[in-house]
Amino acid sequence: MHKGKKSQDDISIPKEVVIEMLCRVPGHDLSEKLKMVCMQWCSIIYSGRFAYSHIEQRKKSSSFSQLEAVVVSFHGNDQRSVRVSSLEWHGTYNKNHHHFQDWKAKDLCTANNVILGWTIQPPRMMRVNSVNGFVCFWNDSDQARYHVLNPVTKDYVITPPNPYLGTSITGEQGTPAAVGFGFCSLSYEYKVVVLDDSYRKDIKPSVFTIGTDHSWRPLKEIPYSDISETVVCVKGIIYWYAKVTCTPDRNSARKREKKTLICFDVTKEEFDVIVVPIEIPKHSVTSVAEKGGRLCLVTISRGPICSLLINVYVACNNTADDLSSLNSWKKEVTVAAPSIGYSLDLEEYVYAVSVTDEIVAILLDEDGSDYAFFDVVGGKLLGLFSTRQATLIPYMSSLVAFRHRLLLASSS
Repeated sequence: MHKGKKSQDDISIPKEVVIEMLCRVPGHDLSEKLKMVCMQWCSIIYSGRFAYSHIEQRKKSSSFSQLEAVVVSFHGNDQRSVRVSSLEWHGTYNKNHHHFQDWKAKDLCTANNVILGWTIQPPRMMRVNSVNGFVCFWNDSDQARYHVLNPVTKDYVITPPNPYLGTSITGEQGTPAAVGFGFCSLSYEYKVVVLDDSYRKDIKPSVFTIGTDHSWRPLKEIPYSDISETVVCVKGIIYWYAKVTCTPDRNSARKREKKTLICFDVTKEEFDVIVVPIEIPKHSVTSVAEKGGRLCLVTISRGPICSLLINVYVACNNTADDLSSLNSWKKEVTVAAPSIGYSLDLEEYVYAVSVTDEIVAILLDEDGSDYAFFDVVGGKLLGLFSTRQATLIPYMSSLVAFRHRLLLASSS
């Protein structure tokens, strides 16, 4: 080799720069393509510390192009298998024409024989929420078991049957009032929380820690409330929106509703109930969502001339103690969607699924099959997406795996 002349092998990119670049790439691309570039990149991509750094970097963005979703559906003639497909929204949004030209969806994985058989009616797939690339779901023919899956790493866990679910009037096993999925950043553990209100008195919660528990554990009961179906986990707290009917005093027959947030601290395994200080329209539906790693409250009501009004309030910080203050919330988005409110029955089945800087996605019907996407700026209906006997779960693809827990927890 001549002096002053470097060979190609002598040129290298610092590891810190490589990590910074890879953190900005979607998890699917890392897993399918970039891991094969070289041994260094492969070792970085499969390390637990990078996997969690990567997902934290992705959470900071609330841009439409950064978000993905999976469609979880039944598969096979007996519908005992689960098929997971990716729905890449960023490939379908056209800013010039303001409509969806196509849907780019592809099969990611199939899990065979994980669903119990059904005999009376076709079952429905029910969404819970997603955390760190894991999606949680269940189906109404098997209410006691819950599924957790990372479509990229193919980690798949099914909880044992929950024995703490009550029975319905007919004597059959009841349907949970709400389910949540959360992450503890101290122990790197993932937990499924079920709220049961079968007896319409107090709510009986139970929890299952994946990889640690062999059975479900009952938690302290909380007062009864009417809980919304939507749920999010933000910075170690699981949130549900709920309405509580109460009377002002013992001598008054007039009842009023309190709008509240049920908060579950995943680390402490403790509940708190916070009264929402935001003025919510009387005839509206409210749901929780996540935007760029921040908690949101989304209200949907009818506006003038059959329009649909969507207001998005974002929590300025995610400390549960501060959410009862009006100053902790900021109205960040108001969407007026014309000529659509007349055809919607604003019941509990209409709720926001996803909120980004450019688009709001809303579930429109009781069957959980029709989703509408609205442009935030103009309020235009960009497109509809139907999922028969399936559910759509927004998530961010990641390389986080359950095997990372023991290594990271022991070193933290």
